[in-house]
Amino acid sequence: MGKMYNDVVELLPELIHCFNNHLMFDSLEEEDVISFLPIEDEEIAKEFVANTNKVLADHFEVEDGELCYPEDSYLDKVDNPILFWKDYLGCFFNFELVEDFIDQENIKGTSFGTFRITQIAYINEVNKRIKKRRLNGINLEYRVTPTPLDSNKHWNRTYDKEC
Repeated sequence: MGKMYNDVVELLPELIHCFNNHLMFDSLEEEDVISFLPIEDEEIAKEFVANTNKVLADHFEVEDGELCYPEDSYLDKVDNPILFWKDYLGCFFNFELVEDFIDQENIKGTSFGTFRITQIAYINEVNKRIKKRRLNGINLEYRVTPTPLDSNKHWNRTYDKEC
């Protein structure tokens, strides 16, 4: 089976759905590749920031007008909503860097890059990771809710069938 190449922008609707409903993010498999690179199209980038702000505002019950990320945060190398979603997915998966774009000065020394999924975490590990981590500086009081199909889906998405 061929591995999938994914872009964080394309994954955003499902990320939002899983985040809002406290679900396991289970559409990716081991060896899939995900791009966490700055968004070049300004309109898409602003929409990405706005959608992320809405999700976080709803989660934290933030008052209207308060933003978790400034509208131009898509230009930021540290406080960027792409890195929030990278950290969020890092609770579900172990990654290895496959391409770090060292030649590009605007990305050099940042957390941006293209990553391969090397392992999928079980739900109890996911909840431990979420509890311990600050996702791009944001501490979530958040827990993934188990469903009856989680273990079967986990097994189908890994290639180490002896787990």
